[in-house]
Amino acid sequence: MPTKIEPFYEALGSHLQVTREQRKMTQAQLGAALNPPATRASIANIENGKQRVLVHTLAQLAQCLNVSIEALMPATPSAKAPSAQDVERELKKKLKLPAPALKKLTAQLANHRKGSHS
Repeated sequence: MPTKIEPFYEALGSHLQVTREQRKMTQAQLGAALNPPATRASIANIENGKQRVLVHTLAQLAQCLNVSIEALMPATPSAKAPSAQDVERELKKKLKLPAPALKKLTAQLANHRKGSHS
């Protein structure tokens, strides 16, 4: 089963696809316009949120489509901070720490957040 890429890249890919289609470009044409060139499959993977995009590639994609980088970026989510449970879930997934160490780290992060908002 393929690895799921972050929602950011799904939204970025969707914006890229819409913009490319508005410009009446094929995936192959867009890929060929990059330096170094990218395959049609690579552009398809980016548009489907299955492949991350390097910053210099994002800049080239925007230039090839004659738009600003910001035009390709997903809308920013609300300024709502993630909950402690969200943070803990993400840390557990990424760091694979035992539960006591995870709780300690989460508490330290929460204390740090409180201190930075004073």
